[in-house]
Amino acid sequence: MGKLIKYELRKQRASRMVIFIALAIALVGFWTGILFMNNTLMGVSAAAMVFGAVFVLFYTGIEGILVFNRDLRTKQSYMLWMLPRSIWEILGAKFISAILQMLIVFGISCAAVGISTAGAVLTIGGLSDFLRMLQNVSKAFVEGGLNWGDLVSLAFLLFLSWTLIIMTGFLAVILARTVLVKSRFAGLLAVILFFVINFVIERVYDLTCKIPFVAAANNMGALGWNLWDVIFYIIVCLALFGISGLLAEKKLSV
Repeated sequence: MGKLIKYELRKQRASRMVIFIALAIALVGFWTGILFMNNTLMGVSAAAMVFGAVFVLFYTGIEGILVFNRDLRTKQSYMLWMLPRSIWEILGAKFISAILQMLIVFGISCAAVGISTAGAVLTIGGLSDFLRMLQNVSKAFVEGGLNWGDLVSLAFLLFLSWTLIIMTGFLAVILARTVLVKSRFAGLLAVILFFVINFVIERVYDLTCKIPFVAAANNMGALGWNLWDVIFYIIVCLALFGISGLLAEKKLSV
């Protein structure tokens, strides 16, 4: 499994390098602004890093789907399905690598933003201003009724929802490229299927919310999320993975 994940991650190495180079340029601009006390350069560089952190979270997840679609369109990965490995292991490696690519790039981008912010406060204002900033952030959390448990729960649910999007995209690509059509219009069909599958999932979610015990679960949660969201996302993710695996086993494995 480890070798398969590394193989899949290498496919997205070029995009990682582009993102990291752009991040490095923003960091150089930010610290140059601090060195020469150029507030405009600091502000632009900081905004670029924050925007980049949000952008790469979405782009890298979608990129995993695009790479998978390209592999099936160009037949680049068909030899991979012929390896003496379980189809579930191969497909699982593709899912994991897509999620890891997203987490690695997003994590490094967030770390760069956090370290730069802390470094700037320490450099310009000193330790007292840095401690005051931490105190204000903590105070804002308390006044807003937030705690670290809420944030961890929210982060986990966002991770599940984005994982669901990636798995939906993989299933749409498999359907378009293997079951329904193998033409130049398969990419467009995959996009249509992606939205159709998402629509069906949303309707199923709405229907399940009408079940009595689900209403009780909806009362357990934080920040607008509830326990049923977690259960529903996990079940649907497992279902999508299972369907994708069965289709890949019948249509892609040799």
